[in-house]
Amino acid sequence: MSDCPSAEEYIVLCLEALQNFKQGDAIASNQIASFLYEPDCRLAQHFEKLKNYIDLPRPTPKQSQDAGYLLEEIMFLACSGLKGFSSRKSFCSVGAQYDLLITGDDMCWFYLCKLLYMKENQRDIIIEAKCTKSKVTHSQFARLCSLMEISLFRTTGLGIFFTLNGATGFPNKGQKSRQQTLSEARSMQVLFHARTGKAIIVLDKEDIFKLDQPGSLIQILISKIRDIEHLSGLAIEPCENPVEVDLPAHLKKLL
Repeated sequence: MSDCPSAEEYIVLCLEALQNFKQGDAIASNQIASFLYEPDCRLAQHFEKLKNYIDLPRPTPKQSQDAGYLLEEIMFLACSGLKGFSSRKSFCSVGAQYDLLITGDDMCWFYLCKLLYMKENQRDIIIEAKCTKSKVTHSQFARLCSLMEISLFRTTGLGIFFTLNGATGFPNKGQKSRQQTLSEARSMQVLFHARTGKAIIVLDKEDIFKLDQPGSLIQILISKIRDIEHLSGLAIEPCENPVEVDLPAHLKKLL
């Protein structure tokens, strides 16, 4: 029997989330995201192994291969924390290798799709793991665009990269000045979204290490999906506070 709420129960859940809002408390203030994403308890030990690999100055080919499998396991565990999925697949099709395809058909998954700006008839999410020291390149990004636009056009509404160091052309985390140009993989992300209405999101190691917190995957995805249109020019940090603030000094002082 499904543990998803009815429509009436979902409304009550939303109202409770509003009533229990506490400024600065990411878990208590976003019960909806926390309900729809419950992290697997095995993520913590996988994170420790991944951190050990990242700290290696010169990993051997065998260590790099094992780290690739490890990142795929983290990807699988994280995405399996989403409520309402009915299918998880990883296989080599006639034309491509799919690291993970996940979809759902019950009400929880429909709620999730709405939160992630996905169309109801495009409920599949395709995820790729890239465990390399270098960033995801323009050509690697274009490959996922092609899969979503041609092979999986009717069913897939969201793409996600699990990476160590993000993708080329994206703002660097911690930079103070706003990036005012589009280039490389970032330009491909924006053009693909403008053409299809579909988002491809890039998670790096800082994002991934937050995924053991309830609701975190959904909160991070929502922020990154919005920024494809907002183009803030700043890197999207893992959200500690669900109330995002990006204001000039004369407005920020009024908070």
